[in-house]
Amino acid sequence: MGRASIAYSNKDYNSIRRELLAKTPLLTDRWTDFNHSDLGVVLLELFCGIGDMLAYYLDVQAAEAFLPTARQRQNVIDLCKLIGYRLDTPVAASLTIRFSLNAPLGTDLIITAGTVCRALLDDGQADFETVEDGLIPRGVLTVSVLAHQGVRRTETFAATGQTFQRLQLTCDAIAQGSITVAIAQETWVEVGHFQDSASDSLHFMADTDALDITTVIFSDGRNGVVPPSGTEITVSYLETLGERGNLAPGRITHLLTPVYSEGVQIPLSVTNPGPATGGTSRETIEHARRQAPAELRTLWKAVTLEDYKALAESFPGVAKAQVVDTNDCQNIRYYQVNMVVAPDGGGPPSALLKQDLLAFLESRKVITVEINLFDPVYRPVNIDAEIFAYAGEDLDVVRSRAENMLEDFFAFDRMNFGAAVHWSDLVAALDAVRGVSHLRMYAPQQDIDIRPGEIAALGQVNLDVRSAS
Repeated sequence: MGRASIAYSNKDYNSIRRELLAKTPLLTDRWTDFNHSDLGVVLLELFCGIGDMLAYYLDVQAAEAFLPTARQRQNVIDLCKLIGYRLDTPVAASLTIRFSLNAPLGTDLIITAGTVCRALLDDGQADFETVEDGLIPRGVLTVSVLAHQGVRRTETFAATGQTFQRLQLTCDAIAQGSITVAIAQETWVEVGHFQDSASDSLHFMADTDALDITTVIFSDGRNGVVPPSGTEITVSYLETLGERGNLAPGRITHLLTPVYSEGVQIPLSVTNPGPATGGTSRETIEHARRQAPAELRTLWKAVTLEDYKALAESFPGVAKAQVVDTNDCQNIRYYQVNMVVAPDGGGPPSALLKQDLLAFLESRKVITVEINLFDPVYRPVNIDAEIFAYAGEDLDVVRSRAENMLEDFFAFDRMNFGAAVHWSDLVAALDAVRGVSHLRMYAPQQDIDIRPGEIAALGQVNLDVRSAS
């Protein structure tokens, strides 16, 4: 008896209808009318439609079981959990705030961590909270302090004493890594899982679902302490603007938290000398598909150069990383790793981002390796071209289209460290702009080589647009 051949891909409406009609004569010789008007054909086509729909849902459910093909965010979150990877919630931008006195004081002035400053936006405001104490010594006028963007929120709950108690938070824009829990004046620590927690460990987990609802989870008493029944649980976190918190220099102008010295409020002016960078929205499904396998390959330890790159790019707020090292071997043979990192949205990484990233890598590196982090170099590429537009085209509109194309061509998300800019690609992109007949490119006139640690960026643009007629 021969083995049956099953066409697994023939599951659409037309394929099902064709196969059923072909099998009908084998079942009965009384059914001879196969026109669309025949009642039997109508019923058969209804079943074909239902079969097509069921096959679609079965295929979708099967696809949702694998990371490369899953499309629903909750399924991607659950699949990543299986390998210990957690999708990032929105990441708060960070920067350095400069506090200045009008005149020197006769005593030291301490600006405590948690001091809030504000920048006014066109459509609202952005608050920044300092993460460390700042000290203006006697006779000195200024101090610079690290800060991150966000509004501090606090919620309180009552402990039930039950194992695996879950607390659902109300905010849907909680900054990555900003949740703190305090119970009976003791600070609890967030962990990724409870497997390594001892029975006396004050640990909690934070889980965010596809609807951006965050839940704080406690353990069972064997791997982590259960909060005693009736005690008050205080949960604090930052509500962040994400990528909208990436501000230009000089935007912070208001001090919201008063600063006192010996009971007297001290007037201070505030500003941000550099930009706020690293802020981004929640992690996308596409990024998780790429990053989760890369991080899994490292086994969360930095041994090879690729491990350092993968771990750095998995850190919240880091968009791109490149190891620039004299060692060409993939395995570390010299005891130093020099890495260039670029934050989400471009620009230089803030001192706070580099500080946190360095601490993250230090916990995963070989103990004898020294890590150095550097800012990226944005290499400007100047454009000088003469563009000829088709007759009847508005020259200003064509110029605007060409300028928009150049901005997209050199967008930060499309450019990588050390990626050369090819002259032919640039000419082809300009020539493909709607309304452009042909062009003459004066600069650049050859491929632009981008060195390690550099990212190509759009420089000065000079477009002479004229009619081809």
